[in-house]
Amino acid sequence: MSKKRGCKFNDDLRSEFPFIKKTKSDYMVKCEKCNGEFSISHGGKNDISKHLETQKHKRYLNTAASSSKIQEFLRKTTYGDEEKKLALAEGLMSFHAINHNHSFRSMDCTSQVVKKLFNKKFACARTKSEAIVCNVLSPYAFSELNKNLEKINFISIYSDASNHKDIKLFPTIIRFFDSETGINIRILDFVSLPGETSEIIFSSIINILEKNNLKHKMIAYCADNTNANFGGKARRGTNNIFYKLNKNLNQNIIGVGCAAHIIHNAIQTAADLLPVDVENIVIKIYSYFYIYTVRVEMLKEFCETAEVEYQKILGYSKTRWLALLPAVERILKIYDPLKSYFLSQDKCPRILEEFFEKESSKIWLEFVHNQAALFQNAIKLIEGDKISVIEVANEVNNLKFQCQERLENNFLPLTIRNSISQLEEQGAINRADIMNHVKKFYSNCIDYLEEWTVHYNDIEHFHWVTLKQELNWNDVQKSFDHITQNFPYSNISENDLFNEVSLLKKYIDKEKVKSWASAKITIENKWLEIFHHFETNHVPYNNALKIVEYALSLPGTNAATERVFSTVNKVWTSEKSQLSVETLKAILCVKYNLTNSCEKFHDLLNNDSNLLKKIHSNEKYAKE
Repeated sequence: MSKKRGCKFNDDLRSEFPFIKKTKSDYMVKCEKCNGEFSISHGGKNDISKHLETQKHKRYLNTAASSSKIQEFLRKTTYGDEEKKLALAEGLMSFHAINHNHSFRSMDCTSQVVKKLFNKKFACARTKSEAIVCNVLSPYAFSELNKNLEKINFISIYSDASNHKDIKLFPTIIRFFDSETGINIRILDFVSLPGETSEIIFSSIINILEKNNLKHKMIAYCADNTNANFGGKARRGTNNIFYKLNKNLNQNIIGVGCAAHIIHNAIQTAADLLPVDVENIVIKIYSYFYIYTVRVEMLKEFCETAEVEYQKILGYSKTRWLALLPAVERILKIYDPLKSYFLSQDKCPRILEEFFEKESSKIWLEFVHNQAALFQNAIKLIEGDKISVIEVANEVNNLKFQCQERLENNFLPLTIRNSISQLEEQGAINRADIMNHVKKFYSNCIDYLEEWTVHYNDIEHFHWVTLKQELNWNDVQKSFDHITQNFPYSNISENDLFNEVSLLKKYIDKEKVKSWASAKITIENKWLEIFHHFETNHVPYNNALKIVEYALSLPGTNAATERVFSTVNKVWTSEKSQLSVETLKAILCVKYNLTNSCEKFHDLLNNDSNLLKKIHSNEKYAKE
């Protein structure tokens, strides 16, 4: 009897069952779906069919149907259109989180939502988004800033310190003017220092300037009016940052103190000379009511009796004296009910009792309220980020002028004059005594502003840059003399400058000046319009540009630094206690140096293949 021949795995079976593969011999096969091995020597195709009906094979098929292949979730090393779209989405969402003050932790949830709704491969939770911001977007922002600074002739530096628990934070902010983008305020660096002595801060600023090759371009230092920064109002002494910068840079940089602080302090010191301590009275009244519901309800009854609408008593911030204005205004609105309330109390605080017993008290409240409004308006005009020291000097001079006019004319509002006349007839007050205090107030304001704004003399030759009137060569020439004497490296050609100013005068005629004034066009936008017109028509302007750069690079106040600290407080909250200074620096750099909207940043990313490749690459997890 002959031996029965076994079945083999042939081409027909291979074609019908592509997931079945031959193994050690022609008789043994392996199922790639369930990894099961079996023999087909007896039944051939029938053996395969029996295998497909086994519980093991069916179980593996069910499992595979309910899960995706792991390859679908792994990032490919190749970089094609699909990878580009994914990198674009991840970079944009990371930027979006920073731009809107979202935490990296929030990206855990955002990533899952995007994955569910749009792309199951999208994965940009806290770790990846932080890596993208710190190691891709932030270096890119600094790189772009440095490229812009290469073509800039002059820069100014802002500096200030703020405490975050036991950490002293020092942002170094830079301001410059670009003929295409206008006034730019960017973060140059952000460090933590062991203290805030003049030597420590000076060394930090110099190191940052040297690292970015900007020492020869620095023309101004802007900071608070402290002794460590400027050496007092006279700016004397050698142990202050301003003196050390001038000595190290070997050039006469301009020191710009914070005009907002000067105006605040001017009215505060003048108010201290008045017969009534308005600040203390406001604090006492506020503290008497702010947590006592019973007292507030009783005051409401006094308001109803006097037919006066009740107004909630306000407090104020001691660091900003003019924040007192709304608090004083609120007290004046319900002054009569307040007076009746306190004088009816058996245990009224002595200082408040004496205040409300004096007939002249309301006069001084009204006087302070009226003067505070004048100073507050000046503050509002100079606190913009992009305002220049030239505009600030004009506003301060205008404030001094108004105070001088009030002093010379013994100015008092009508309501106060009427109250004085009425109380004088009753013999309750002495008009001469009231006016003596009023004159002292005005005089003190003028003296304080004069003493603390002497440094504005350094920029008196640049007021023509505001373009409030037609150009005059003599004014421009004085600006040229100032710059070349203090910054000889500027390389401004006087002959070419004269020719350029002649062409400027043709463009800036009376009608143009008038139209700018009626439309309230800012100085920045006036010059952007001019330079764009000259560039389009191939008219030379490089020498004039340098003088405008110099003038518009000079900051007016230190408000830009204060705004950075406000952002730090929003970003570095108690819930983000693990945030490092380096990560905070990256966040601030992206937020302040990449000023695009999220929509425009999408377009920027989409057109920058190198940036997208860095976002896609695993190199973003490795710090440089």
